[in-house]
Amino acid sequence: MEIIIKIATRKSRLALAQTHEVIASLEKTGKIKIVETIPTVTSGDKFKSKDFKLNGGKGLFIKELESMLLNGEADVAIHSLKDVPAILDDRFEIVSVLERECPNDVFISINYNAIEDLPINSTIGTSSPRRAAQLRALSKNFKVKELRGNIETRIDKLHNKKYDAIILAAAGLHRLNLEGVISQYISEEHFVPSAGQGVLCAEFLKDNQDIKKIMLSVSDNILNTCIKEERNFVRKMAGDCMSPIGAYGRVVKDSFELEGFVSDIRGVNYIKSKYVCDINKANNAGEKLGDIFINQGAKKLINS
Repeated sequence: MEIIIKIATRKSRLALAQTHEVIASLEKTGKIKIVETIPTVTSGDKFKSKDFKLNGGKGLFIKELESMLLNGEADVAIHSLKDVPAILDDRFEIVSVLERECPNDVFISINYNAIEDLPINSTIGTSSPRRAAQLRALSKNFKVKELRGNIETRIDKLHNKKYDAIILAAAGLHRLNLEGVISQYISEEHFVPSAGQGVLCAEFLKDNQDIKKIMLSVSDNILNTCIKEERNFVRKMAGDCMSPIGAYGRVVKDSFELEGFVSDIRGVNYIKSKYVCDINKANNAGEKLGDIFINQGAKKLINS
């Protein structure tokens, strides 16, 4: 017997590409038929930079989709996990879907091959406080300028010579087959990724266990552990999507590694540290790394 589900998603080309990836994976199970995807323009797509920050930041990208779940218009919503606030409404639940795409940030420039090649006073575009802080930590000579819009719009602004370079997430470029524009992949050691970067997630009502079972069929337990602890670290820092916080978890042989980054908004003072434990003891790694950061004054940095 086929199960019919309705999937809510944003209307952008990237969001639709991501949703189609999930649909293709679900349909391979042979038990599920997707009858409807519901593309929606969210508040996050409408607001300009100043309004975006004042009205809730990245949580605006999921607001309307959550309303559709509550109203029964959709069974599940597909998000980029990094757009989902670390503190989720108790009525909802999320699980990762598919494998993690490349979690790295990337450097894109027309005239320069790497960040290290940029001259003094170069203008670099990003909309992320985390990326801006890590850029300033690399060099005080960079001019970091706000950059908003979808991926194609941001690349167009670079070509229109409004920036010497821009920083984007590798995952979105990969999913749109735009890898050719990438000048340099920035290592996690230099730029700790955002919690959940490169991960797609399914959000559904907590009491909808049938949908949970379906989404777990294309999920991965190890990845779910990684994202859980990344998000736990952000919660421990009491950070939101506009805080300069990075968190990246991964399994290396039999160990679980969780790397964190916290900075003041200027990138002048920052803390970067790693927590390593046995993979079987990964639960609460985010809390434990958070304690290390708090003892080093992380919350003062975030609020400064």
